[in-house]
Amino acid sequence: MAWPPRWRTGLLAGLLLLAACGEDVGGVQPGIGAQLPAVVLTGLIGEAPTSTDALLGTPLVINFWATWCVPCRDEMPSLERLSHRLAAHGVRVIGVTVDDDRNLAAEFVRTHRLTFRIYADADKKQFQSLLRVKSLPETVLVTAEGAIAARVVGARDWNGAEGDRLLERALNLRLAPTQ
Repeated sequence: MAWPPRWRTGLLAGLLLLAACGEDVGGVQPGIGAQLPAVVLTGLIGEAPTSTDALLGTPLVINFWATWCVPCRDEMPSLERLSHRLAAHGVRVIGVTVDDDRNLAAEFVRTHRLTFRIYADADKKQFQSLLRVKSLPETVLVTAEGAIAARVVGARDWNGAEGDRLLERALNLRLAPTQ
């Protein structure tokens, strides 16, 4: 039986997709409960480099983003408001840019008056690679002890009921309802 051209194209595309979904042992994301990897991050706007180990002791909301990512840019005001809300709970919000041009990222931060700490991955995006961040934006919630508590792929409104529930559950917080 001969397959019509349209079917052959669809079948070929499907087989290629299945092949691309093969097992990737090296690409498995660190799961819930895994320890945050120790890496050095470079401050984006003049801050001294810091290690992820130095950030522990308080819960972290780590957002991976880039200036070329429209959902990332759209999410930034929500993260800025969240950083102010969570400061009272001892939770730190940080951003990690994956931009190749750090000056472009720094200009974005200045233009949008972002006050939470933004870092660049100092060593060839090692942090992004170790956490297996594959799409942007991605947010990783980390306990004070350094355990990954949740991973959120895609932009979120971090100042609504859904965001509050996620943060409360993952980081063991009690947040006042947002208005």
